[in-house]
Amino acid sequence: MAKDALSILCWNVGNPSAERARKQAEWLSNRPEDVFVLTEVKSSEGCLLLERHFKFFRDCEVMFQKPDANEYGVMIISRMPFVESDFSNKVTYLRQRVASVRLVQSEFELEIIGLYVPTTGLTEEKAERKRAFIREVVTALDATSFASGKILCGDLNILEPNHVPSYPNYHDWEYLYTKLQDRGLKDAFRQLHPEVKEYSWVGHSNDGYRFDHSFVSSDLLPSLKDCRYLHETRESRLSDHSALITEFLPMKET
Repeated sequence: MAKDALSILCWNVGNPSAERARKQAEWLSNRPEDVFVLTEVKSSEGCLLLERHFKFFRDCEVMFQKPDANEYGVMIISRMPFVESDFSNKVTYLRQRVASVRLVQSEFELEIIGLYVPTTGLTEEKAERKRAFIREVVTALDATSFASGKILCGDLNILEPNHVPSYPNYHDWEYLYTKLQDRGLKDAFRQLHPEVKEYSWVGHSNDGYRFDHSFVSSDLLPSLKDCRYLHETRESRLSDHSALITEFLPMKET
């Protein structure tokens, strides 16, 4: 039996104001992707507007564990039915920065995990927050079987180790990118574009960073159709991040 194709849009929406959230909701509503994984969301007027828009006016499934007032989280919006998966419950520190669902459509056996990793910042307190969160995620990964049907995406706030240009201000412990690879997950963008220089966030001095990533388990690689950055979100100032789209061809049962 052939499974239907699947497309996922991952995007840091930057905790929008209500005005910007309306524009983001309109833009997303006109997109063809099946699942949206939105990062840098808060319990704010703009993010609650996004939740209501898709849950009540677009008849979508929405998972949004409301963060505390000063914390950020992840929102997953799907045109397909889903149930919460176990992975998000394995992370207890900064819990709302993880959202995980399992698509319950009979054709699929896929788990989607959204992450929003904290920034390091300029203080030891912020560095320890990021260090502790990464430890929790890695512990959850080690307690999870990633043999098949896994897609992990989000704003990881870290670069690939050989990122061009190189930025020396990252510590070895920050490289969740490498830890994901070590556990059998593959960078979908690099699988298809091994040498391309693309950036999902650009600083004031025009320095580019590929912070947003999509990792997939090895069994999904034969069905990986495309993984690309959509820069119109950043260029039109809908957010300061480019969106990342991952597309799969229909998958054959094995």
